[in-house]
Amino acid sequence: MLALGLISTSLFWYLADFHPELLGISDAEWFAPALMLVFMAGFGGYANGLIRELRSHATEHHRKSEEARLLARIDPLTKILNRATFLDDLNAKIRTAQTGAPVALFVVDLDRFKAMNDIFGHAFGDAVLKRVGHVLGREVGVENAGRLGGDEFAFMLTGAVSQSICETVGNRVLEALNEAVTVSGRSVQIEASIGVAWSPEHDIDRLDLMGCADLALYLAKQGGRGRVACFDSGLMKEERYRRQIERELRGAILMNELEIHYQPIHGLTDGRISSLEALVRWRHPVRGLISPADFIPIAERSSLIEKLGDWVFARVCADAAHWPGLKVSINVSPVQLKARGFLDMVKKCLLATGCSPQNIAIEITEGVIMDEMAGQAEHLRELRALGIGIWLDDFGSGYSGLSYLRDFPIDVIKIDKGLVQDMASNHANRVFVSAIAQLGHGLDRQVVAEGIETEADLTLARAAGCSHAQGYHFARPMAAKDIAAYAGFGASIRAA
Repeated sequence: MLALGLISTSLFWYLADFHPELLGISDAEWFAPALMLVFMAGFGGYANGLIRELRSHATEHHRKSEEARLLARIDPLTKILNRATFLDDLNAKIRTAQTGAPVALFVVDLDRFKAMNDIFGHAFGDAVLKRVGHVLGREVGVENAGRLGGDEFAFMLTGAVSQSICETVGNRVLEALNEAVTVSGRSVQIEASIGVAWSPEHDIDRLDLMGCADLALYLAKQGGRGRVACFDSGLMKEERYRRQIERELRGAILMNELEIHYQPIHGLTDGRISSLEALVRWRHPVRGLISPADFIPIAERSSLIEKLGDWVFARVCADAAHWPGLKVSINVSPVQLKARGFLDMVKKCLLATGCSPQNIAIEITEGVIMDEMAGQAEHLRELRALGIGIWLDDFGSGYSGLSYLRDFPIDVIKIDKGLVQDMASNHANRVFVSAIAQLGHGLDRQVVAEGIETEADLTLARAAGCSHAQGYHFARPMAAKDIAAYAGFGASIRAA
């Protein structure tokens, strides 16, 4: 009898661990009482110890099963739902929303997380991600929040859904996220943007609903980051227009519908043309001349920006090779600058056209430096080593960090036209422009006042100490064929 009991017990443990379906049970704990009766009838006093062992084994089995179930649902770093579980739950709530309570999807993206991760290290980045998971779990519940991957999170809201409700909830989450994170004595504010869409009003398909929320997220980032934006039908119209322009731009690059115009930059001491800024134009056969402000952002959101940037660089180098003594600046997108093959592309263009690297400069904005601070310094130094000039464009329009001028190989500072054009009516702007000019000269940098459109603008730029100026008061951007006659290759050009 004892041998039979031991065999039965061993068989039970084996089946409970590896083949519970053969026992016809969902949990070993439910099987234990039945087995206890058998042993009590057959073994008497020995049954008590065996029952305790069985109960302990069943409890441990249940604990491990529960842990495995949770691990399959939870992101191990942030302790909220993982991507697969969150999307499955979202699918279920979207189906329910068609006949029951609506569901709103909030997509959360951390602003400039990659820069923080690169500068402060992965341990700091992980601490930020944990903090975001903690805040989302606290504010909306762990069962409603998920990490979609990297620094992208999402959460759901069911029940009464409207734009005002979603904006209120989103702003509450942003405010909660805005608490500083401190790791090893380093402290930083978490900034995020949120895009919102809801079902069934905006869509009843999960992928399409996520696309709507992503469009709203893009709108939030375009509006200055740190914002909540809700999807509307106008966004979908804009998205269709964007896709159409993207397709047509792809063809324009192949069909040579793009043109490069050049705007002169003058020295304010002698009036001579010192350099040119290259500006791309798209002469569409149906739409006419399309502004770069319309198609450059579209190109930046797609893979086209690299192709467009490569085309511009090659064309400018070919033109600049015919203008000895004139440096030509090219606006470079942050996406293009980050591309692995960018430096090789520059070298190939210079070699193919015979253009000297001393004739070329690239213009970058403060946003380029801020978004990718850790990696950009090295890229810029490599370009500088080739002899390419580095110009900081629109200085004063963004963060205007003085550390940029110290830590990056900047040759020229171009003051944003918004500061320059308001000098006549704004005393503070006059002080700012004068301070930037003095700083630039102290660091042996040229300082260009952008947006000079009137004689008054020119007078104030000179008084502020700017060394160079650019704007319609001198000349509008012109085709390459007109540059030789206008510039005279170093001839003195006085402002009218």
